[in-house]
Amino acid sequence: MLLKKNDHINPSGKRPLWLRLVTISVVWTVLALVLGGYLLSLVFRQTLEENFDQRLNSLLENLIGSSSDDSSTVVNLYRPMVDPRFEQPYSGWYWQISPEGNPLFRSRSLWDVNLEVNFTTPIRTARFSEIVGPEEQALRLIERDITIPGNDVLYRFSVAIDTAELDQQAARFDNILFVALSALGLGLVGASLLQVFLGLRPLSHIKESLGKVRNGEEEYLPTDFPSEIQPLADEVNALLDHNNEIVERSRTQVGNLAHALKTPLAVLRNEAKMNANNDNNQLSISVAKQTENMHKHVEYYLKRARMAANLKTISGHSQIIPSIHNIARALNKIHKDKNITVNVNGDEGQFIFKGEVNDFEEMAGNLMENAAKWAVSEIIIDVSRDDHWITIEICDDGPGIDIKARDAVFDRGERLDENIPGSGLGLSIVRDLADLYGGEIKLQDNDSSNPCDGLKASLILPVI
Repeated sequence: MLLKKNDHINPSGKRPLWLRLVTISVVWTVLALVLGGYLLSLVFRQTLEENFDQRLNSLLENLIGSSSDDSSTVVNLYRPMVDPRFEQPYSGWYWQISPEGNPLFRSRSLWDVNLEVNFTTPIRTARFSEIVGPEEQALRLIERDITIPGNDVLYRFSVAIDTAELDQQAARFDNILFVALSALGLGLVGASLLQVFLGLRPLSHIKESLGKVRNGEEEYLPTDFPSEIQPLADEVNALLDHNNEIVERSRTQVGNLAHALKTPLAVLRNEAKMNANNDNNQLSISVAKQTENMHKHVEYYLKRARMAANLKTISGHSQIIPSIHNIARALNKIHKDKNITVNVNGDEGQFIFKGEVNDFEEMAGNLMENAAKWAVSEIIIDVSRDDHWITIEICDDGPGIDIKARDAVFDRGERLDENIPGSGLGLSIVRDLADLYGGEIKLQDNDSSNPCDGLKASLILPVI
């Protein structure tokens, strides 16, 4: 694709393929890890609560088994509870035995606080609940009503433990789980990036190979791509073959058309010129004029068709300075009577034209031919470049062109001096061909840095 100076590549608006693949991978990885982490935390919390309740139930059974009645209303423990925290005030570990309608019996850890008891609803099996204990402690409570044989008093046995320990264990597990899943997520994202970039590397290889084909370094794409990519490369190679075949056929047809039209036109022109010498032969004069115009137009459009055909194919590249020297030698032979000196300034190996040598010689040759027609004794050609453009400046010491007439010389068939041989198509062809290659042509006066006083034609072409 050829770009002009003011052309800009517009993005398609779609995100890169690697970004879409990585985004999908990251989103699903994060969702999976978040959901998995939540489920693991939930299951661990449930397991902790089940173990907590089992421990409460074991402590309640131990409390019931350690109790003995000394009278009809008093229950004592004949052995202490196994955990010493039941003896520490406000430790978060509490038990209480409440006889209905009689004073209760509690652990030393409750100190001066009683657990609330409501005998309205009997509790035949163990019942768990959440209550607020001493010092605003969140307690998990288990209760059960017991009737001691030989005694009609209903006793409610209660054991309560602070759930802070449960919360601490759950929080510790959540922190460890978060760190572990974050590390796992980063590892999975890194693996996804590596997988995507390694997987898409053959596409970058295709891009590089296409660049080599476009620059003329290779004729076809290689055949060592992965099995998923190779069919694409094969199709591109088939397209290159088809394109070359069409271009070659077009060139043949253009050549055939040129021969088919030039011969009848030449006959008509010659006949018209021969009969134009007769007096009052207006028909011959008119035919001669029209055939001359037809000849110019045929030449112009045939050259333009050849240019377009050349640009349809994947172009090669050619050296600029050697081509200029070849044209200069030919001009010296054509205009040997004028004894013109052609000076070329530029590094021979530095400047490369991205296209076919015939097209470059068509542009440079027309400009140098015009300079040779009007030059007095000298033509100076300076070739320079920057990061994006190559500039070929062709200066002559002739009369130059009036600034008002510079645009007109690019019109087809336009000639400023009918006494100078030519068809008037040269500059028009140069402009059209430069446009097709993404460049431009400028006509201006020589600046003070150049010893020539005539016209300076600047041909600007894109760097390879």
